[in-house]
Amino acid sequence: MNKNDHPTIAEYSALANKAGYLTEDQIAMLAKVKPATLEDWRKRGNGPAYVRFGTSYLYSIENLTDHLNSLEKQRSREAIIRSI
Repeated sequence: MNKNDHPTIAEYSALANKAGYLTEDQIAMLAKVKPATLEDWRKRGNGPAYVRFGTSYLYSIENLTDHLNSLEKQRSREAIIRSI
């Protein structure tokens, strides 16, 4: 990358990952949603916590993990008993 050039998407993603973050495109790909859905989640206060950095939205891997854990479904006591 030249000093005057902007990083490519791959370079930008690698820089974010090295800092412990995922890009909006990476989160969208992981969640199998469009970036517009992530924008909607941000407006509604849903989804993983994010950081606005310049014109970009970044998601820390730690916050993503916390969000995924919050979505984990627990089996009900009745379902456990039925499976025995």
